[in-house]
Amino acid sequence: MKFVTYLRQGQTRLGALLQGQVVDLNRAYRAALRHDGDYEELAVADARVPPDLLGLLQGGEKSRAAAARALAFLQEQRAAGATDLQTQGLCCAPGDVELRAPILRPGKIVCVGLNYRSHVAQLGEALSEYPVLFHKSVTSLIGHEQAIVLPPVSNQVDYEGELAVIIGKRGKYIPEHEALSYVAGYACANDVSAHDIEFRTSQWTSGKMLDTFCPLGPVMVTAEEIPDPNQLRLKTFLNGEVVQDACTSDMHFPVRALIRYISSLATLEPGDLLLTGTPAGIGSLHQPQVFLQPGDRLSVEIEGIGTLSNPVVAEAPSLQSGD
Repeated sequence: MKFVTYLRQGQTRLGALLQGQVVDLNRAYRAALRHDGDYEELAVADARVPPDLLGLLQGGEKSRAAAARALAFLQEQRAAGATDLQTQGLCCAPGDVELRAPILRPGKIVCVGLNYRSHVAQLGEALSEYPVLFHKSVTSLIGHEQAIVLPPVSNQVDYEGELAVIIGKRGKYIPEHEALSYVAGYACANDVSAHDIEFRTSQWTSGKMLDTFCPLGPVMVTAEEIPDPNQLRLKTFLNGEVVQDACTSDMHFPVRALIRYISSLATLEPGDLLLTGTPAGIGSLHQPQVFLQPGDRLSVEIEGIGTLSNPVVAEAPSLQSGD
């Protein structure tokens, strides 16, 4: 299943992709319940399938089953020849909506640095004994086709294409052999970084947490569709040119090991977002260096997930004055 969070007619909704359409999961679930005469469940439909992915993940197995029931109902209606699903508001064309980050307000955004062997080798550094962790802020999250905003406080903003992991259930001290069972799904991410701010100190977060510096999407692909997250091709494109091309098997600490380690430090909860590192090819390591400029377009493509694309713009003067 591919979940999306989208904006339509001023409302943020939770949907799923089905046969080239965006299904409104809450409305489809309500329609399914009315069709089946399940009025007891209809009374709690909004709680079972809320308008955001975080709420759905917090709802656990019952909420996921409800989302699956909504999609099954749409498939049954199409097979039966229903032609009014769009007019009922149960689905719409992707071009009619604006995608947002699949998960809007995660409790934690934990990122991993220096986790691809190719990237570490390009830096001329040694592989770390433990995962190198830092955080991004919730305000850094944007979705597919939303703009990465270049702030006036930096002139060394770089791209870093990454695989994102979205946690599906609460866990502490998660064993490595059970780690993937705690994953709700995967998405493309871009760990946009202001290197001149990042390296002012030994702590990287200040150059990573800026607004719009965590594009995420375009979808969250559920874990059952990605049997092994460390066997995926990842490419980053800058203005249509491939600048990063790697397999997630190049991770020094694979996804299982990251979940085990991070959960030994902090309890992981539904909706927590883990960014798993970037491979070789970031702009600051090009000769000459390449940093993002207004008018650029970045895309991160991951096998089995899709392509996350974002334009790059300069921050508006009105924002710089605090208005």
